[in-house]
Amino acid sequence: MKMPSRFALLLLGLIALSPAFAEDDCKEITSSTQADHCAELAMKNADSQLNTRYHELMARLETEYKRDPQLGAAYAVKVKEAQRAWVKLRDTNCAVEAFEIEADKLAYATAVNNCITRMSQERSVELDRIAPPATACPSTDFADFLASFSERADVQKAFVQRPLQLVTTAAGDPEPEMNKSTLSDDQIKFPLIPDRARREADGLTLTVKEQQGNTATALLQKPDTDYVFEYLFVRGQCWVLREVMDYSL
Repeated sequence: MKMPSRFALLLLGLIALSPAFAEDDCKEITSSTQADHCAELAMKNADSQLNTRYHELMARLETEYKRDPQLGAAYAVKVKEAQRAWVKLRDTNCAVEAFEIEADKLAYATAVNNCITRMSQERSVELDRIAPPATACPSTDFADFLASFSERADVQKAFVQRPLQLVTTAAGDPEPEMNKSTLSDDQIKFPLIPDRARREADGLTLTVKEQQGNTATALLQKPDTDYVFEYLFVRGQCWVLREVMDYSL
């Protein structure tokens, strides 16, 4: 059996470290131990961001090439091959950068983490440049984005995750039941959020219910009725609608 490489063992070992510091603890680094933990946290954040950018790219390819799905599928295969090759290059390169440091030293892990963070951040930018969406992101500020999302059909169509998650409410005993399903591109009916004129005509209100980090929830409701919809958005390169929750009975 082939034994894991020294670099692979290092990465496995990182999982066993004590819990990483919170981001606020890394604003001012005063010790080498703190620097080591913060380097690990930064690496994990950069890797998570890279994963998000990659999946956003694959979703863009599906959307941009829906008129020619065969060409879009071929493009996606090339992107997957390139990403696998890049990950291998990154990991090999970072092992080279840290080679002169003894592998059992924390300094080695920190050097590797710093390298992975830097290269992953650079790769995230590169992925954003591949097949950019035809419709530009209206704003990274969620309130401004939501205003554009509700008024423009092109923005809704460009910034909806496929498949879209749908949660509906059904009468149940003793409590209502929640049913989850997914909607493919041809099953999504636009507009998902009516524009201001329609909302005013129907007595509906649209508000930002909550925003925490890279997630936000919008609330569409008709006061004094059971008409309630929640829209869950996640932020990557731009805000994207991930889930619609219909609480109306």
